[in-house]
Amino acid sequence: MDNIIVGIVSGKGGVGKTSLTASLASLAGNDEEFTPIILDCDVDAPNLSIILPPDSDIEPQKDDTYTTIKATFIPDKCVHCRSCIDDHYCEFNALTWDEEKEIPNIDYLKCEGCGACKTLCPEHAFEIHPVKSGEIISYDNKYGSLLIFGKTILGSTTSGKLVSEVKEFAKHSDKYQSSNLTIVDGPPGIGCPVIAMLTGLNYVIAITEPTPSGLHDLVRILELVDQFKIPFSIVVNKADLKSPFQEKFKKYIKDTKYKILGKINFDYAIPEAMSYAEPVVDYAPNSKASISIKEIYKNLKKELKNF
Repeated sequence: MDNIIVGIVSGKGGVGKTSLTASLASLAGNDEEFTPIILDCDVDAPNLSIILPPDSDIEPQKDDTYTTIKATFIPDKCVHCRSCIDDHYCEFNALTWDEEKEIPNIDYLKCEGCGACKTLCPEHAFEIHPVKSGEIISYDNKYGSLLIFGKTILGSTTSGKLVSEVKEFAKHSDKYQSSNLTIVDGPPGIGCPVIAMLTGLNYVIAITEPTPSGLHDLVRILELVDQFKIPFSIVVNKADLKSPFQEKFKKYIKDTKYKILGKINFDYAIPEAMSYAEPVVDYAPNSKASISIKEIYKNLKKELKNF
């Protein structure tokens, strides 16, 4: 079987995307039919590794990435003319003047790497270089599956590129050739990181909840998924939520005829499992939520037979 790539997405954060991913990863890791690889592409706030820790005390592999460019200052070329400040070279206000040394300082967090300072400085005292923008961390988790995730460092502006780097890193890993399933925990929203994550996927699970914001952002993420022409289905978390919005939510699902992969009713076992940093299917295997997720996994396997 070829490596099938399944992504779990949500138009907004906090609807249970990572919790569902962790449980699906656990079920796939204990399934003889699959040899999975797990990716966490929520590179701005990766936390899947908290629930799927390393299998042993061996240090995870860390690889630096350089997908962000920033300006650097060359003091030896500066003639202290203050043109960079007085003529306002930087539209992002990343340049300030050091009165004592009579040279400009670059604010790393404000610099966008646009190159204006390099172009405008008559003495060529600025250069633009790639700088470390994050890390790709990989290890075998406690289920024996390879977990790979990216971690953006403060001030980096290229989360989408880092997501692509994570996916490319996975394809070149030793375990990828023997794997037949890749499960991807995607970033929330519909921005560049999500677009980078969706590229090349075979199937998408969109998780939502029956609330006004849940439906609003579900519509947005499905519009994006549709642009990629990727088959998808929906998981409804907190499906039994007592809300006057329930009827409107049900009507939307009925009118669109979108496929529901499964529903998860509200269950305290999920936050309890998260507090113990475990997938709920392991922490409370007989809970209502775990039974629902196992059914979702069974339905997912049926969907994947099409590939």
